[in-house]
Amino acid sequence: MIGTLPLCEMGGNPQNSGVARRIMLGAALAFVAGHAAAQESVRFPSQDADITGGAPTEIEARLYKPDGTGPFPAIVGMHGCSGRDWTDGRPSSLYRAWTERFVGLGFIVLLVDSFTPRGVDEVCTKRPQPVTQVLQRPRDAYGALAWLAARPDIRADRVVLMGWSHGGGTVLATLDTGRRAVPRPPSGAQFRAAIAFYPGCRTAEGRADWKTPVPLMILNGEADDWTPVEPCYRLIARTDAQGQPVELKTYHGAYHSFDAVLGKIRQRGDVGAKPGGTVTLGPDPAARADAVERVASFLLRHAGP
Repeated sequence: MIGTLPLCEMGGNPQNSGVARRIMLGAALAFVAGHAAAQESVRFPSQDADITGGAPTEIEARLYKPDGTGPFPAIVGMHGCSGRDWTDGRPSSLYRAWTERFVGLGFIVLLVDSFTPRGVDEVCTKRPQPVTQVLQRPRDAYGALAWLAARPDIRADRVVLMGWSHGGGTVLATLDTGRRAVPRPPSGAQFRAAIAFYPGCRTAEGRADWKTPVPLMILNGEADDWTPVEPCYRLIARTDAQGQPVELKTYHGAYHSFDAVLGKIRQRGDVGAKPGGTVTLGPDPAARADAVERVASFLLRHAGP
């Protein structure tokens, strides 16, 4: 595979070794150019007034729309601990590639930035984290849902929540209807379904009252040493026994960020929440290909146009 600029939890510089790598890079760059004009920067209030002690945080997001007038189903995308954007201000290649796929399926996509509006660039290296998966970010997700549900071009009953890594953990916290449930929008809007890529399942697994009211799909690599899959196995065992609509797909030999469109397997040594700070991450083309089809099927089954 080729090197990468920062995406979710990855960083580096492109390399050009091999015909297949050049083809993939060319496709990725063509996507970037083709969709640069398709995005719109929008703002909405988070549901975090209960923790700010005053006005809610104004959140910035990128909105992507299919052709036509709609109304469309929608996806709220929650980024990982490195933030949503590259240093030049563009959303990373991973989020843009997924967005291209979703828009092609007929979904509006809203990529939320939970960090920049709060003066934070990343939380991967920080302990404690100034913006967390269980406090600010679920409130951002519900703020996004409320904002989308009020638009005439959105099918308010078909909004899906999706997140990667730190954003995947945000998905689990957002869905939770147990005793740690966060404030829902006053409108009563609800997510239709949710997808979490390589989330940390430990918090949800450790609480017997964690529950999701909507279908949830979790995808993780079996070799992930950043957000290990074992707590997800235990969570699934319990939710299955309780009849909750949760499914787990794992990929043998795949690491964190296995769905990256650019990059190579590498180690990162500055992760604040990891003992020793060292984790392995990088793309797995076979796992990504399967995930692309699996996610599309899940979306169309639960929230399709």
